[in-house]
Amino acid sequence: MPRNFHTRSLLGQGLLVTLGAVALCLAACSAQSTSDGTGGAPGSGGAVGGAGKTSVGGSANVAGSANVAGSANVAGAANVAGAANVAGAANVAGAANVAGATGSGGSSGGAGGHSAGGAGAGSGGASAGSGGSGTAGAGTAGAGTGTGKSAGCGKMPTIASSNYNNGHHIAITAASMAREYILNVPTNYDNSKPYKLVIAYHELNGNDDEMYKNQYYHLLSLSSNTTIFVAPNGQQSNKNCTQASGCGWPNPNNSDLQLADAIVAQIEENFCVDTNRIFATGWSYGGSMSYKTACERPLGAANGFVRAIAVYSGSQLSGNCTPSKPVAYYASHGTHDSVLNYDNGVGLAQNFAKANGCTWATPTKVTSGAHVCTNLTGCTMGYPLEFCSFNGDHTPDPDNGQSGSSWEYQEVWKFLSQF
Repeated sequence: MPRNFHTRSLLGQGLLVTLGAVALCLAACSAQSTSDGTGGAPGSGGAVGGAGKTSVGGSANVAGSANVAGSANVAGAANVAGAANVAGAANVAGAANVAGATGSGGSSGGAGGHSAGGAGAGSGGASAGSGGSGTAGAGTAGAGTGTGKSAGCGKMPTIASSNYNNGHHIAITAASMAREYILNVPTNYDNSKPYKLVIAYHELNGNDDEMYKNQYYHLLSLSSNTTIFVAPNGQQSNKNCTQASGCGWPNPNNSDLQLADAIVAQIEENFCVDTNRIFATGWSYGGSMSYKTACERPLGAANGFVRAIAVYSGSQLSGNCTPSKPVAYYASHGTHDSVLNYDNGVGLAQNFAKANGCTWATPTKVTSGAHVCTNLTGCTMGYPLEFCSFNGDHTPDPDNGQSGSSWEYQEVWKFLSQF
């Protein structure tokens, strides 16, 4: 990371202290929890499905917003579990939604789009058998482990190779504004293989060039050619930033959120993206934009795509939002943060703890040593929450302040790699 990364960011302390004070109030708003699941009709079985026994689904019946116990186990727009979707003894939706006792799945089908709750693409049956009648429980399901495939899978990208992996600014229009981003694609890219996608938002007084130079918060070097990275460029005075000074994510009228939408759509159209594994990360103002993106675009919701985020020393500076859908959440914050209050960062984590169904307990605040990380319990399966408290000020490099050698990035990559 460039030496002036931290210094330049602290030039905005005066502005951020004021904004942080306002965001502290906003972050305290309580989140809405997901609704109880409902029972479904008999599940789709295979060519020779027999009538199943009546059974009661477990405490994990709803996967995102579209996984209905019994009827078809739909993940995404058209993702009907086939060979593995047994409408009988093994029709598992998320973690434990078993409908019926017998019936076999079909043989083939089509791939789904963005799946609800991360269930991924499945295959539909050739003909329907009769499954058992299922009564749904009252919980929410964990995310599936399936792989979603974007429209770019199997296609040659229209974005020329000369426009990525070299810091080139790719032009894009969002919210009627000319914007840009920088792109990195695995060096051994194979258009038949779905890749993770990470959106890296820069801090105040940063830009996309900085994200490219520091390898997207140092995650590129840890990804081992498994991930596509994008670094959107912020805005200033309702225009794409042409210099780092004053560049940030004020997100007026959700124009920065629309930039994220446009970039994700363009990358999915050109490259093979695992639509169930799209992540966002950022420090300070970038952490604020990561929070906003996850809150407004959670996977499983309409137009949603974010599976998990990592927020470094964040706040709500990009527009207030209280999450109502789960997103796996990692956060770190310095106990002596002089720009964005530590308790404010804890408040953001509490908002997602509610959305994720976690049992809330204030994360341990480090009192001795360099840092301590707390993993909340009781979270909906597949939607963990981790909060790391470190002994330090406003920095993306906790403990030692040295670019790339902090424990932070290894911890973040470990967190994202579990999905």
